[in-house]
Amino acid sequence: MKILLIQPPIRDFYRTSLRTQPIGLAYLAASLSTHGHSVEILDCQTDKKRSIPLPPELAYLQAYYPFDDRSPFKLYSGYYHFGMGWDEIGKRVEASRADVFGISSSFTPYHGEALEVAGIIKHGDGRRIVVMGGAHVSCDAHGVLESPLVDYAVLGEGELRFPMLLEQLENGWIKGIEGIDGIGYRVDGRVRINPLNTFVRDLDDLPHPARGLLDLDRYRIKKKRATMIITSRGCPHGCAYCSARLVMGASFRGRSPEGIIQEMLECRQRYGINVFDIEDDNFTFDKGRAKRLLSLIIETFGQGGLQLSARNGISFASLDGELLGSMKQAGFKEINLSFVSVDPSTKEGMQRPEGMAGFDEIAAEATLAGLNVIAYAILGMPGQTIAEMVGTLIYLMGRRVLIGPSVYYPTPGTALFELCKRERLLPAAISQWRSSAMPIETTDFNRLDCATLFRLARVINFIKGRMDTGELDEGMTLRELRQVLRENAKEKAPAWGELLLLLMNESSFFSLRADPAARQSMTKVATSSRVLDHFFNNAWDEPILKSRAD
Repeated sequence: MKILLIQPPIRDFYRTSLRTQPIGLAYLAASLSTHGHSVEILDCQTDKKRSIPLPPELAYLQAYYPFDDRSPFKLYSGYYHFGMGWDEIGKRVEASRADVFGISSSFTPYHGEALEVAGIIKHGDGRRIVVMGGAHVSCDAHGVLESPLVDYAVLGEGELRFPMLLEQLENGWIKGIEGIDGIGYRVDGRVRINPLNTFVRDLDDLPHPARGLLDLDRYRIKKKRATMIITSRGCPHGCAYCSARLVMGASFRGRSPEGIIQEMLECRQRYGINVFDIEDDNFTFDKGRAKRLLSLIIETFGQGGLQLSARNGISFASLDGELLGSMKQAGFKEINLSFVSVDPSTKEGMQRPEGMAGFDEIAAEATLAGLNVIAYAILGMPGQTIAEMVGTLIYLMGRRVLIGPSVYYPTPGTALFELCKRERLLPAAISQWRSSAMPIETTDFNRLDCATLFRLARVINFIKGRMDTGELDEGMTLRELRQVLRENAKEKAPAWGELLLLLMNESSFFSLRADPAARQSMTKVATSSRVLDHFFNNAWDEPILKSRAD
């Protein structure tokens, strides 16, 4: 059969090029090819982007994101359609002459774009078969199949399941679909979901992703070709906000280090790729395997021969000094750690496996190894308070880390989503279920509080960055910084200095704008006074450390 696998375009405030590489579709394409199918990948998330109006359900964000703001502390500068236009997608669909169309729906707020593509396919010919898979489908297959535009849903790993579905369709054995676990379909107009029970046992049996079907020049880091690579699947941790277990299961399954090295060599020799982002759910869960892999990377490619990252994040519960040192030698320059919150009760409630003492120890070990640390703090979760979230930012302000502020977004099927549902905290439109929409409001905080916390993290990181360059002294407090800025204000101070002074003096953020004559003006923007008041009351004399290890 001829199969067209599609990654839809997205509509949002921002997009990260490498993070959109459809590695899942490349895995699926390789598997389908081994079963004799003809496969193409249509990645609609091209480099094209065009500005579009905010949809009505997101109109409230205009107060938080003034798009003409030139401040270094701004959040977003526009709302865009990233990728191919709908007409172009329609032409590509018609030209494909595919028998079956597989659409990826990986993020709930983007499901509308996936349905738009399904509508284009069905509009051309209503008899066309549309199969949908991806993380969102695994989390809400029933909701996906409520749309008449989707014929089948594939849950979990599709490499084995999708070919089995196609075999039934190709031979007209529709009754046989009932025996495939993890498949959703309709019988007499009613949605039926075969529960997901099985996962790929031996990941080494899977063919390498069909990267040759992708335009690899579109996925770059600092102008170098880059690719995602998956060395393991599954995560035994049951974090209340995470859907990894719903998609890849709770059992950790690792590929052999030797097999991973072969894939890396293939990427280097065939595609000129030396930059790899490890996209595992829990890369270092098996420390012995991770150390063996890193040792083989160093042995095969030399120290620093590759550029490595793990942007999906690493649990610091499974790190130690030896492993961090090996990561540095193998090609890591930074590590992303999930800190979550300074409040132990929040971590316990979210079922996180680590404590603050462990974080401080690993952050210090990372610095000794020469690795920069990005510590991800989650803001805006039900049960959190302003005092806790501000306390988390202050805590990380005093560590040699860059703060990664992550506003909580509800993911169907997770424990925290069910809590939001019970407490009636979910926004009406699923397009609001994204970080940039500040989706959750409780009696303890509102969206303006979250937007202010997010912008405050940007300010702290900016100050840390000035310490990294030596422009400001490490260990300086906010009180000392204000004095320095006041003294500099007597001369021609940079705009960021004026903005910081305004922030500290008036407890409010200001935007920086320029008129046609290039004259700059500073205008107060929506700010939560209770967030900033709490921050300045508690952080005024706390030393600030730079963000980098070197």
